[in-house]
Amino acid sequence: MTIANSTVRCSYYLVLIVSLGLTGVAFPAETVTAPKEAAASTSEPANTAKPKPAPKAKGDELPPAQGDWMAKPSASKPVQNGKASPSATPAVEAKTAPAPAAPAAQPSEPVVAADGSETCPANPEPAPNLPRADTYKGMPFQSGEEARYILKYGLVKVHVGYGFLRVMPPAKHTMPVAKKDGAVIQEPRWHRVFAAEAYTGDWYKMIFAGHDKMQAFSRPWDFGVTKFYISQNEEKPFVRRFHQEKWLDFDHVSCKVTERTVDHKKKREKNTEHFLQPSADDALGALYKLRTHTYELNKTERVLVYTSEKNWWLEATPVAIEDVKTALGNFKAYKLAVKTYLGKELQQRGKLFVWIAAEHPNRPMIKVEGEVTFGSIYLELDRYTPGAG
Repeated sequence: MTIANSTVRCSYYLVLIVSLGLTGVAFPAETVTAPKEAAASTSEPANTAKPKPAPKAKGDELPPAQGDWMAKPSASKPVQNGKASPSATPAVEAKTAPAPAAPAAQPSEPVVAADGSETCPANPEPAPNLPRADTYKGMPFQSGEEARYILKYGLVKVHVGYGFLRVMPPAKHTMPVAKKDGAVIQEPRWHRVFAAEAYTGDWYKMIFAGHDKMQAFSRPWDFGVTKFYISQNEEKPFVRRFHQEKWLDFDHVSCKVTERTVDHKKKREKNTEHFLQPSADDALGALYKLRTHTYELNKTERVLVYTSEKNWWLEATPVAIEDVKTALGNFKAYKLAVKTYLGKELQQRGKLFVWIAAEHPNRPMIKVEGEVTFGSIYLELDRYTPGAG
């Protein structure tokens, strides 16, 4: 898969998911149990309709290699056909504004050796050990935040489904933190956890049925990704159902990514290893990072991202400040022109724009519009609940 195609899909799930998210996926074993207050919100599913994934063929699933990778749904569930439970209606405004966002770390260009190959720093800086209370400190988003987006497709903007983005409680995960005498040292660190989910509605299943999920563990000091999970469950009429899961572990000390992929339909498993540029974000974390910048018109902000076996640059340039009308009301927002680069080469085809609220204390992503290889995509925020921290 090329960077352009992966970016398109990333935009579909960055945009279709970027603008998406829900309770999601928990990594096994090392995930620390949330406090009782937080755990209560994730242990009991709400009595609302559940999204219907593409139908499963009996006996065609491969179980995960270890642990239970999927967390139970939180109290707020997605709804089908636009019907929502009254209790699920979220607040729009935060009660209190969060502390100013800390400046995001700026990654350097990938290290390149004389022969053109990428190299890894011999003595990387040890990873900080921040307390749990500092995991989301100074961020415009806090644990418990949920945003729902309406997903539309094509020039006529046909409503095809919904996407959710959620900020989960901090989780502790054992990760490589330093090198000593040539050996990699692993220690537990608190992480931010971002989750996303997108699904098509029942009314669209004769054209396309999809139910996809993501979850990312993000280092609180620089947004560097440590663990990532994605589940894609998709089907078109008269076409073989596609159901694939990926688990990725990131070692920023040794500059490598280990990836396990399971194709449930073909009953195949593949394990691979790839180069990682230290401090690279994942696509989901990069979306949240876009909300932390103090934007100036025509001043480009860059984020180093790893997806699809490549390290690439996401560039966001604020080209205008616009009034955006949504189901939640009017927002003054920065219109960001988003581009992706592999080195200095532009990878995407078509234009992609993201609107970030300029005056709202939580700076949510308001809207996404883009032209991709498979058509036009459009997302708009229609529900928003700020996190409580």
